[in-house]
Amino acid sequence: MLQLTACSNLTSLFFYPQQEYLRTPNDINLAYEEVNTITADGTQISSWFLPAIVADKQADNSPIVLFLHGNAENISTHIGSVYWLPEQGVNVFLLDYRGFGHSQGDPYIPAIFEDVESSLIWLRKRFPERKIFIFGQSIGSAIATTSMALFKDEYQLSGLILDASFTGYRDIAQDVTGSHVISWLVWPFTWLLPTKWDPQEHIADISPSPILMFHSEADSVLPYDLGLELYDEALQPKEWQPSKGGHIQTFNFEEYRKIFVKFLI
Repeated sequence: MLQLTACSNLTSLFFYPQQEYLRTPNDINLAYEEVNTITADGTQISSWFLPAIVADKQADNSPIVLFLHGNAENISTHIGSVYWLPEQGVNVFLLDYRGFGHSQGDPYIPAIFEDVESSLIWLRKRFPERKIFIFGQSIGSAIATTSMALFKDEYQLSGLILDASFTGYRDIAQDVTGSHVISWLVWPFTWLLPTKWDPQEHIADISPSPILMFHSEADSVLPYDLGLELYDEALQPKEWQPSKGGHIQTFNFEEYRKIFVKFLI
């Protein structure tokens, strides 16, 4: 109980939600569907579904990417990481965690995994035979890793893609609080954070499902070495792809988009 309380009370270290949408897919000429799901604890989650742009709808067997974004803002800004996928024949489900965008509630771990599962339930009902991949960026990479381990069998998930990942929440909290004089006072309390939901505790369980990991050596937010350390914990099949640009800017570059799409085939 102490650990769970600590985990909830320290979520301000991780989550900075924004409720207002700054744009919708319509503003960038993308078709979309607003999706509302209900979690196991009764929280309403609001998301967007971007259908793949395909020539023949009758023969459409396009893959689906469930996108889990970073710790701030909402899907209206993070759509910048995935807007290009529908033109590549890929469906995208953009999940806003509880407390983000138009989703109800307050974000904390482990409740966010219920948000992920509600999305997977919706996707599997709509697309019972399609390939579904989970893609996470920044803190979304941690949520994606644990979610993949928890749900890959029940929802027949095909693979995991990570960009700017890290080993565990305690590691990041200590990195953040230890880097500033004022926040250093909080540093001792980071030891109260449980490790049960850390990606490094779950990534080995993902095998034999494939994993593709991107991380920029120029990332000034999440250290490259933490991503590489997580990769070392993963079992085969896995692929490590050093990238360019700042934090979560990998897919500004065409070369990494091609690697991403190839992984889905």
